[in-house]
Amino acid sequence: MPAMTCKTCGGETVQKGRRRPLLVGVLLLASTGVAAFHPYLWAAGAILLPTGAYLVAWATLGKGRWCRHCKRFSVS
Repeated sequence: MPAMTCKTCGGETVQKGRRRPLLVGVLLLASTGVAAFHPYLWAAGAILLPTGAYLVAWATLGKGRWCRHCKRFSVS
């Protein structure tokens, strides 16, 4: 696979598998729904929600690409 360049910094981007981050992100979002019903789990839900949303966005919109230099993914 040809090396891709980052749109932000011009560094090298690598492409990772998309299935696993998508699956983990969906599971994290689903566990946030469970945390909403129990007050002791609200703090965990506050951490799981953005983490799951980030993984789903990276796997779908970012197509699993990651810049090694600036540690970002570009949405294209």
